[in-house]
Amino acid sequence: AVYLFISSSIIMQSALSSRAMLRVPLRASIVTLSARHIRPFSVSSASYLHLWDNLPGESVNEPSEGLAKLKGRMREERFRVKPLLNTAEHDRFDVVVVGGGIVGLATARELLNRYPNMTVAVLEKEREVAPHQTGHNSGVIHAGMYYEPGSTMAHTCVRGSELMYKFCEDNKLPAQRCGKMIVATSAEEHKQVEKLYKQGNANGVKGLEIFDAKQVSDMEPNIKAYSALYSPNTGIVDYSLVSETLARQILDSGRADIKLAFEATSFKKLADGSVEITGIEPSQNGPTLQVHAGNVITCGGFYADRLAGLTGGNPKKNQVVTFRGTYYQLKPEYRTMVRMNIYPVPSGGGIPVGVHITPTVNARRGHALIIGPGACFTFAREGYKFWDFKAKDVIQSFTNPDFWAFALKNISLSFGELYKDLNKRAFLRAAQKYAPGLTIDMVEPSFTGVMSQVFQDGGIAASDYIMERKVLGGTTLNVRNAPSPACTASLAIAEMIADIAAEDFQWSKTEKK
Repeated sequence: AVYLFISSSIIMQSALSSRAMLRVPLRASIVTLSARHIRPFSVSSASYLHLWDNLPGESVNEPSEGLAKLKGRMREERFRVKPLLNTAEHDRFDVVVVGGGIVGLATARELLNRYPNMTVAVLEKEREVAPHQTGHNSGVIHAGMYYEPGSTMAHTCVRGSELMYKFCEDNKLPAQRCGKMIVATSAEEHKQVEKLYKQGNANGVKGLEIFDAKQVSDMEPNIKAYSALYSPNTGIVDYSLVSETLARQILDSGRADIKLAFEATSFKKLADGSVEITGIEPSQNGPTLQVHAGNVITCGGFYADRLAGLTGGNPKKNQVVTFRGTYYQLKPEYRTMVRMNIYPVPSGGGIPVGVHITPTVNARRGHALIIGPGACFTFAREGYKFWDFKAKDVIQSFTNPDFWAFALKNISLSFGELYKDLNKRAFLRAAQKYAPGLTIDMVEPSFTGVMSQVFQDGGIAASDYIMERKVLGGTTLNVRNAPSPACTASLAIAEMIADIAAEDFQWSKTEKK
């Protein structure tokens, strides 16, 4: 009996093992979706483990319309399809844009519009698009008088302004051509007004006029000035809404995905020429996320230099330093003090400082009249509060010789901005120069923004775009610097980036890469 029992057990175990091996071979190769990558895998020694064909929700025929509406058709379709072992091949795109601010989103949209067969993904570290510089600024559509005639900055601002108004009109977004006055409070400052008038005309800015003191007062009774440059085509918009609309158009293309909470941690060029991007959800230990890209374009904002380093670029060159801009707003009973943008003349130093008064059409914060910003050095890349501190960020800034060169050449500016950031009265005095009726009891705290700034050799604040081309074996384009007015110019910047990418990556106008 014992002999029969042992024999029967051996026969049963052999049968079960054979059946399990038919289900899951101990050594096998799976051909991935593209049939280009073959990845070997091994199962555990427990070869009798039963594996189901699908998990709940996989390989179903009925589309999830709610998911498609929220995340786009591509995400919904790929969510339903069972991924093979190489999940990165399941998430393979012709182009991956890293960075979901307004420049990254505009670039992705431009590529999808130009190339009807191209697939695109946008990777964004945060849990919403455009959370930092795009979503925390004055919301001004600039006209283009600040930039050197013939420069790329001048071209992209003027063209970008036209494109932005058209985009808002087409998508029925709130945008107002409320106008702007750049005010001089003395004869000496009037020289700047004349310079900006000449530059603006040379750049093709329409409708510019120089006002004298009476004309300024007639236009805005609460503003006192020696003179002003009037720009009727400067306006205001909510760039968060613009970005959300861009994101919706990207998803609605059916050829793109936006992956939020995806912090890229490594970029690796594979044997077939594609790029494997590995990432993780911020502040989490897993799971590891992977995406494959034919080409990569990074638009990293605060982290442009670090992303460049991950892709094989030079992280020591064109390092980012961040500055915090504090805003106040007029209390509701005073919020109609002015109806247009009121700016001081540029203060020099190379960074966009100058406390100005701006009406807003912000869906999150309402219709407010804001005053700001300053430009105070931060102790963290995302330093929205004075005491926000991150050792890595501080060490990198304080060991940057170009930052120190700038700070030493502009000591009064540096300490003045720090003092204004800490002292509300000092902050408001900057605006009281041209709005003498403004008092401290009329304002209340508003939001804070942080902007990135690159300093070049000798402490010169970079005032033009910086592109790092053909890195990671010619697969990647890094946008290292896209300074203000990047929001205004975003749609024109996207055209420029798409042109550069087409040249670097040898794309034709219609073919899928």
